[in-house]
Amino acid sequence: MAVAEDDGGELIVGDVTRTGGRALAVGLSPSPDDQGRPTISVGWMEQGDRLQLTVDEAVALRDELTRIIRDAGGTGA
Repeated sequence: MAVAEDDGGELIVGDVTRTGGRALAVGLSPSPDDQGRPTISVGWMEQGDRLQLTVDEAVALRDELTRIIRDAGGTGA
């Protein structure tokens, strides 16, 4: 597994060494939410499926991932 950044500023996590490798992309979406606020896009590379999160939802996801990492013995920030 590797972590990289693409030309568009997305964070890519997964098999980035070959075309067709399974990798997750996370970055700012070009589409704002209903109130014009930025959204965060999370999805599998080369598959077109994307999850659009509001900033508040992304913060909640970050907090939950941090808790899971700490519970698993990782350092977490």
